[in-house]
Amino acid sequence: MDSLKLLITSFIQGITELLPISSSGHILLLGNFLNIEVTTLLLTSLHIGTTIAVIIFFRKELQKTLFSRNNRVILINIALASVLPAVIGFLFEDYIEERLRFPWITSVSLIFWGLVMMLVERFKKKEEINLSQLTLLQTFLIGASQCLALIPGTSRSGITTITGVLLGLGKYESIQFGFLLGLPILIGSSTWSVYKEISHSNLSNLVLQYGGIYNILILFCIPLITGLISLHLLKKIKKENWLTIFGIYRIILGILILFLEYGS
Repeated sequence: MDSLKLLITSFIQGITELLPISSSGHILLLGNFLNIEVTTLLLTSLHIGTTIAVIIFFRKELQKTLFSRNNRVILINIALASVLPAVIGFLFEDYIEERLRFPWITSVSLIFWGLVMMLVERFKKKEEINLSQLTLLQTFLIGASQCLALIPGTSRSGITTITGVLLGLGKYESIQFGFLLGLPILIGSSTWSVYKEISHSNLSNLVLQYGGIYNILILFCIPLITGLISLHLLKKIKKENWLTIFGIYRIILGILILFLEYGS
């Protein structure tokens, strides 16, 4: 794989994965422009860097959740809430790759959820609850909403934020909790995809497929660095109407994809 194309793809992944604007939508669109085959292995490999970025950025929160007795309930809830999307993703992996990765599906998802984001921010509850007040059912609903993120253009962080806000959480608390919920799934799916690829060939073939060790480093390091930048940016703008801003961006992007793919 061409190093420059992989560098661009990795950069876009790192910027968009942790913002509620759909990294898969951007990568699929970019794949069409750069003539890159967007496979499940490529997407999950790109997720490794951003997953590490989440772990680094939220290391204090993770440490508190993992080792504090008061937060053990939250930890158990996270584990239970991760089961359904993990099972759905595992069972329908091939179907998603073959049937859902089309530009029009990505565009419709971008536009629809962009509108929902704007409406949710406009009519959200004034009173907010914190993470410790979430019930098991509420946690499960936020976790289960990740199933919709399997549809290109939806965005895992976007759908968990929408669900969290509708259940009474603040916007930043919702997206932060969505990151924590997504960690088991992202780690599991990345490990499974790499294992499956190695079992069908071998590690050296996998390295050759990406064009060597240098490209593998790009694949992991660039999303890690840009992912950390995205998280810092998101924290800076957490008090603004950023759901509306991202919603407008999604709508514009969705319309642009439709125009570029079907306008001529």
